[in-house]
Amino acid sequence: MEKQLRAFLQRYIGQGVLKKDRVLEEDVEMLVHAACEDGTAQEIIDYGTAHPEAPFWDLLKLLKPGLYGVTQEELLEDEDE
Repeated sequence: MEKQLRAFLQRYIGQGVLKKDRVLEEDVEMLVHAACEDGTAQEIIDYGTAHPEAPFWDLLKLLKPGLYGVTQEELLEDEDE
């Protein structure tokens, strides 16, 4: 699924009118990683296919909120600081 999502998102690289809105390869990689972690990769592909005019940044709204990949021990360590 990771390869499919990465291939699908390649079309967004370079899009964006303003420099601050321009989609970089790092942005795509971040979304690929996050979507594979939280299981929303297929939802992103489906939404992007159904809404080809939607900007890349709208796809970020499909990610599920949460701390995927963070262990309970890591959370407790942060509280001690």
